[in-house]
Order: sequence, then C-alpha cells, then structure tokens
Amino acid sequence: MAPVPRDQCAAERFDTYDWISHLPDDILIVILSSLPLKEAGRTSILSSRWKNLWKQTSCLNFDASSALDMIARDRKLRCEERRKYVRWVNSVLKSAPHKGAITLKHFRICFDVGKAFSGTITKWLMFAFKRRVESLELNLLEYGDYGSWKPYVFPEDIFFRNSSDIPYQTTPLFNFNSLKALCLKNVLISEEAIELFLRNCPSLEQLDLQDIDQLINLEVCGPSLLLKSLYAQYCYDLVSIKISAPNLTSLSVLTPKGLVLENVPMLVNLNISCNEAHIPLLVPALSCCFAQLEILTLRLLVYEASDIGRFNFPEMPKLKKLVLSYGGGAGDHDESLLGLMTFIRISPKLEEFVLMILWGAKISWASREVNKGAPFLHQHLKVFQYSGYYGRCIDLEVVMFILENCVGLQQIIIDPSVPSIFLHEPPDPSELEQEEVGRSYAKQHLKPIIPPHITLAIR
Repeated sequence: MAPVPRDQCAAERFDTYDWISHLPDDILIVILSSLPLKEAGRTSILSSRWKNLWKQTSCLNFDASSALDMIARDRKLRCEERRKYVRWVNSVLKSAPHKGAITLKHFRICFDVGKAFSGTITKWLMFAFKRRVESLELNLLEYGDYGSWKPYVFPEDIFFRNSSDIPYQTTPLFNFNSLKALCLKNVLISEEAIELFLRNCPSLEQLDLQDIDQLINLEVCGPSLLLKSLYAQYCYDLVSIKISAPNLTSLSVLTPKGLVLENVPMLVNLNISCNEAHIPLLVPALSCCFAQLEILTLRLLVYEASDIGRFNFPEMPKLKKLVLSYGGGAGDHDESLLGLMTFIRISPKLEEFVLMILWGAKISWASREVNKGAPFLHQHLKVFQYSGYYGRCIDLEVVMFILENCVGLQQIIIDPSVPSIFLHEPPDPSELEQEEVGRSYAKQHLKPIIPPHITLAIR
C-alpha cells in the first residue's frame, strides 16, 4: 500500500479537529444566544462543560406559537399546552444563574396565555427587569377562546415599591435604564402605565403596542424622549393619539382620526390606514410631516380611486418609497385606477412604488378601451411593483401609464397573488386559479410592450 502523503494527513487532522470546543466560553454563549432556546438547551448533553453554558445565554425567546394552529379548535388540548408552556418557561428561568446575572439582550413571551396565569406572567416580567432586559416582548396571543378569553392586565405596581421609611413615598423597584425596545400584544395596559414606561425608561427607542383593548387616549410626549419608533396598531378603542417626540423617525398608526403630531422633526417613515370617512382628516393630521417623509405606507379603503385628487394632497418632495394599498369599488366594476397616480405626481423624487390592489368583491372582466390619463414626466422612479394584477383593462392602463411617463424606470414586478381585504384568510382554489390567469395575461399583454432596457418580473 502506498504511503499517505503528509499534506493529506495534516488536512484530515485539520478537518476533524474540534475547533468549537476550544473557543472561549464568552464566544460559545454568543453562538448559543443565536439559536432557538430549545436547541440551545439540547447542547447541555454534549459534555460537562456544555451542561450550563446555554443557561447563560443573553436571549430568552419563549416562542411556541407554531403549536397554536394545531390546538386552536381543541379546548382540552389548548389548556394542557398552556400548562406545558408555563412549566417550560418556569423551568428555564429557575435554572438561570442568579449570582452575577448577565444583562438580558432579549426576552420574549409568545403564546396563548392570559389572565388565568397573571401571577406567573408577572414573575416572568420581574425576572427580565431584574436582569436589566434591553428588548422585551410580551405577546399573549388570543387563539381559539374568542369571547371568553380574558387578557393579562399589566401591573402598574411593578414600577415602584412603597418605602418603609417615608409613608406614601415610592421608590423604583427596578432600574429600567437598559430597556431599549418594548412590545406588548394582547395585553391590557393603562395609559398611566405607558406613561410610566416613557418616564422611567430613558433609553427606550422602540414602542410597539398591538391589540390593546380599553386604551382610549395615548400620549407619547416629552422633549427628552429618545423614542425612534412607535407602532400602535389594532387598538380599536383608541380615540386620540398625541405625539411630541423629537427623535421619532418611524410611526405606524391605524387611522388619522384623533391623531395629533406636534414635534416630530425627524419623522421620515409613516404607516397609516384610511377609510372613506377619514380621508378628509388625513391631510390636516399629517400637514407637519408631508414635506419630510421618505417612506410612506398608505392603506386606502375608498370606493372611487378618481376621488383621490379632490382631497388636495400636498407635494412630498423627499418621498423615495411609496407602498399604496387600495381596497375600493374597482373589484366589482370597471372603475379606472388612474386616480391613484396622483401620488406619483406629488412625489417628484419617488424611486420605488408598490401598488397593492385589495379586491374584496367578485372581479369584473368588463372590456373597454385603455385610458391613458393626463401625461407628465417623472424622472426618478426606478422600480414599480403591481400586486393584484389580473390582466383587465384597468390593470393594463396603470402599467402603460407608468411606462409612458416614468422615463427612468428600470424594473416592473407583477404579482397577482395579493391577499384579499380579509388578510388572515387563506386563498380558496378559485383565487389561486385567478392568480394563474393573471400571470398568463401578464405574459401575454406586457412582454410585447416592455422596452428591452426595463426588466419584467412576473411572480
């Protein structure tokens, strides 16, 4: 037998060498922090050295939402899964080191647990705050118990403890200086508790509030706030939102009704929805920030796209990306969508335009001549995406309008698979068939008219 070359032996020894185990603990803990929590826990069986390493991870992500679809319709199974989830979280937190506890980068609770486990959930929060958590998400999904499910009530007394030395004097229970991001979903939290977070968390940069019932008036105000992102969606009891935050760059709200913006000089990214009744409120509510917006996500639920022009939207000279979702009457008759092109006219620096047509009715296939609309020259639009393209005249005339008026266009993306107005419902077979028809018509109608220098992508 011929001798094995020395270089080959060295390479084999290199390939089989256990480099991971020779890394210092600090690096291994960083690696484990990037793994799902259950996978990180499984590494404890590797050796005695690995047994407790995962317990020092700085990210505790207790996300078991993947099991919810399976248990949604089975109340008995759902109750058992809740108890299993609680035992899992308690077991991990009990095994976490207490001496010299490290700062938690991320702490996430994500499962269908509510008021029945209030005491346990509060203990979880206290665990996170005690370890100076930087990012906290409490997502107590309501899943399957609609009507009977009672949400967890966030305790205001978690902020303070009574002083035994001075009657009626309160002192901070925890140091909240490390908290940078807070996300609360399906939790009852009072306006006063939100104000306490804003007052006691000087480093808070992100505030995410979703599905918060009984929240009536929200005030996010303060000259020293570092808050950069505010997301307040699906809080249907909200009557008013007042915002004065000098560092805020991103804002997402459900409606312009009751919205008051006062001191938002850095706001460049806005996400907002608007129905027929509230469109007259949109321009006054956003008057202070139209000129500075760079990204706008706007969901319009109006009956006639041609009505848009009469609301006198001002020019948005810095806007670079527009995501426009439109759910109107064009699904059940042949109303033109060219009225939506108003937003291109008032955005001279626009580079990317995403148009999503949310059909909620039976789609009409009326045949008529393609309209062109009033011509104008747009020099900066590079990418146009049309979601909800079904190959009708009203679809074709939008694409032709873009081709004829946007001289810098580089790419057109056609996607018939836009969700319906009822966003959480899966498509039925007839919708999937309709999407295939849309793709076929896109290839048939658009490929012959797209210039060679423009890329056409059909999804």
